[in-house]
Amino acid sequence: MSRIWERERPLTYDTIFWVVIGAGFVLTGLVGIFLMWKTGLLLLSFLAGSAVNIAITASAVWWWASVFPGTEQHFARMFGIFGLGVSFVNNEVLLFFAQLAMKKKIGGDPPREEYVDFDDED
Repeated sequence: MSRIWERERPLTYDTIFWVVIGAGFVLTGLVGIFLMWKTGLLLLSFLAGSAVNIAITASAVWWWASVFPGTEQHFARMFGIFGLGVSFVNNEVLLFFAQLAMKKKIGGDPPREEYVDFDDED
């Protein structure tokens, strides 16, 4: 057996940071798209996905700020919070456009029927 598997390697803060960003992307998308698929209501599904995104981002910001307290770690703290903010905005934009595309596929305008005049007396 290899010695690699015998050692325990704790997750670094950077790894946890990226896992949280990935989980936020996946969970926001799953909730928003699932609700859009089931209800077809753009506003409801967008708000539900946004609520999940806000909850994950807010807890991640709180966690990241508690990991890097004090003035000597100000740059690392602000850089991480900035990254979480960019991730939040990206998730919202992707969620909205994915749901908008679904809205056009699910509940878009019905196909136009051509007008046929049966009262022609030619």
